[in-house]
Amino acid sequence: MAYSFKTSGWPERLWRNNNRPDIARGNVPGSYPYSAFGEFVTAGAVTDGVVWETGMPTTFTVPNSIQLTLVSTSASDTGDIGIRYLDGDLIERTETVTMTGTTPVTTVATDIRAINNAYSKSGPLVGNVTMTSGGTTYARIPAGDVQFNTTIQRVPAGKRLMITSIYAGSASSTADAKVVVKLETSFINGDSFAEQGWFHPLGGVALQNNTSTFPDFGPFPIPAGEWVGFTFKCDKGVDVSAGFFGWMEDE
Repeated sequence: MAYSFKTSGWPERLWRNNNRPDIARGNVPGSYPYSAFGEFVTAGAVTDGVVWETGMPTTFTVPNSIQLTLVSTSASDTGDIGIRYLDGDLIERTETVTMTGTTPVTTVATDIRAINNAYSKSGPLVGNVTMTSGGTTYARIPAGDVQFNTTIQRVPAGKRLMITSIYAGSASSTADAKVVVKLETSFINGDSFAEQGWFHPLGGVALQNNTSTFPDFGPFPIPAGEWVGFTFKCDKGVDVSAGFFGWMEDE
């Protein structure tokens, strides 16, 4: 039976909120661990960037019921790519696409509204794999890597993301780069801007060749259908990374 405040007493509410190991073990129905990681290497100053795979656009575009075209820069990439996405109803789906090297191949899905993860099922890629629609790159896996690293996530319908830990870091080998990293969401004061892709900051840190970690807070809830992720700005070339840990649960 699905958990609700109407059918569950205080002891069960305490157990569900406090016993994170049971969520990790799969003992809490409808709940499972959830995390995201992103890294972006800039060549110079960036005024408003997204912490996701290097080579991605610096601005965020909401996928509007799209079909993806996948292609590699190497003819040797003929393995499988797994894509975890949200469909037209924001239901979480998965699809496996078999690459054909430098020849483009499209997804079966034509109603993609979020790409929360993409990864190689056949080991490290030989070339750069891009996933595009209408001239916009929505995901990218670089050569030698196995997944699309992105902090930008959209919560599936019927779910709630509970964030418990966040971290961010910066590194620059040539000069001390000043970086500001922000955790942002697509909602504020009860209003949602998920379809527009407008982000509102929850908090941020200023970094200069160091790392900040905020473990075991909250949990902070992200409602179904909303986006959450990290953005940044910097005054010179820098390697920015960030991510979060938490869990997904039924609404």
